[in-house]
Amino acid sequence: MDQTKTVGVVIPIYNVEKYLKECLDSVINQTYKNLQVILVNDGSTDENSLKIAKEYTLKDERFILFDKENGGQSTARNVGIEYFSGEYKLKNITTQIKETSLIEFELDGNNPYNIYKVYKSYKAFNNEQDLINFTYPIIDYIIFLDSDDYWELNCIEECVPRMDGVEVVWFDWKKFYDNIEKPKNDIEHTWMILSERKKITSLEWLYEMRKKNNDLFAFCIQGMVNFSFLKNIKLKFIDNLVSEDFHFGIVLFTKLSNIYILNKQLYTYRIRANSTCSHEGKVSEESISLFVKNLYFIFDKDGHKTKTYHYISSCIFMAFDILKRIDSYNSENAKIVKELFLIGLLKQSSAIASFDIDPWSIKFKYEILNDLLISNTPQNPQGAILRVKNQL
Repeated sequence: MDQTKTVGVVIPIYNVEKYLKECLDSVINQTYKNLQVILVNDGSTDENSLKIAKEYTLKDERFILFDKENGGQSTARNVGIEYFSGEYKLKNITTQIKETSLIEFELDGNNPYNIYKVYKSYKAFNNEQDLINFTYPIIDYIIFLDSDDYWELNCIEECVPRMDGVEVVWFDWKKFYDNIEKPKNDIEHTWMILSERKKITSLEWLYEMRKKNNDLFAFCIQGMVNFSFLKNIKLKFIDNLVSEDFHFGIVLFTKLSNIYILNKQLYTYRIRANSTCSHEGKVSEESISLFVKNLYFIFDKDGHKTKTYHYISSCIFMAFDILKRIDSYNSENAKIVKELFLIGLLKQSSAIASFDIDPWSIKFKYEILNDLLISNTPQNPQGAILRVKNQL
């Protein structure tokens, strides 16, 4: 098997001590070995997440560990993208290489996400000069994995040969209900479309999404991306949001030329209590991320209201960012994105009307978005624009 292509793996970590080993074992034991793995500890507060991450980094020289303040999955994934893009300069703190020890680095200069330390195994260095010369690896493809989920052991091997001539290999996933009762109305839904085909274009994807009236689309963990393409379109995750993969997926798929559809379930998505997605009926305080803890107190420690408000806000912010990018799309792509996905995000945000407290002024932003997408009809093309100008 040809393993000349280098695959960058990005894994955000936040309070997953129960699941992290299973996740990392699925990476270490991949049949495809040419990997560069970034672990990003996003300010975990449990006892063992950082400890386990250090343990795996020490024993596998392909791993590098970034320890940072809590900022959410978007910031953790962006650390991976930025490191692989060469945006960070690392300065070694450790000056002597000792066996069975981690080498420590800190960022020299730009540090937008407040990274405390960076760790790499002693196995990656032959001498002290290697510490001084250490830099980022060059990767061909990038793939994301959440730290409470895991891969089939042939996941990377299945993807790499199919990356030829496409920007994305899109594979299927399966759910694993972990100590949670599976909802009776739950169906094995998949985002995979045109699964009988091998390659489709961006426009074919958009037509099929419109045909099926799928007005939401998410992509992050379900595939492999050409890294040069990702850098060329300047796409990262929007910080401080949830469901950020709506924005990432819509922008990515709208900008690319070809997608390879790999109709295999290569990813296991764990559905559990107290995750940041809160799949359990009640929302506990421990599932509230530190970077939105202020909202939790504003809403009198009502976890459900906090998460609902954060989700609504995220949909609004994502919609505005996509609107900013519309001009760079061809006219047909832009038309479908507006009519399908932006309207879908707007519908997801309609519950803002029920909130008496609105600390981020989301109602005002919702009204502007509603004007831009709904009121600006062919019969009244200037009406919404004038109203928005007046509001601003």
